Amino acid sequence: MSGAKKQRRVAARLPRGFVDRSASDLLVSRVMLDKVREVFERYGFDPVETPMFEYTEALGKFLPDSDRPNEGVFSLQDDDEQWLSLRYDLTAPLARYVAENYESLPKPYRSYRQGYVFRNEKPGP
Repeated sequence: MSGAKKQRRVAARLPRGFVDRSASDLLVSRVMLDKVREVFERYGFDPVETPMFEYTEALGKFLPDSDRPNEGVFSLQDDDEQWLSLRYDLTAPLARYVAENYESLPKPYRSYRQGYVFRNEKPGP
C-alpha cells in the first residue's frame, strides 16, 4: 500500500447561488402556491407551462450577442448548432407560446404560470 496514491475525496457542497429545500420548506411553498392558484382559477385564469429551454433568439433584448452567448443566460448549442438558453424569466416564453398558439387561444387570453428561472448573474451576499 505504500506505493498507492490516496484518492482525493470530493467535498460535499452546494454551488454558489443554489439552495437545498427541506420537506417543511416545500410544504410551505406548496400551501402558498395552492392558494395563489385557487384565486387565479376562480377568476378564469388557466395554467400554462413552457419549457425551461427556448431558442436563444426568442428570449428577448437582454440576451447576449453571437460573440458572447453565455453573458447573462445559461446557453448551449444543440445538435443542429442552434443556441438554446435556459429561460431567465417567464415572459419571453409566454410571448412565444401565444405567438405559436394565437388562433386557438380564447380571447381574452388569461393565464398564470410559475416556474424556475435561471440567470447567469453573480449571486448576492
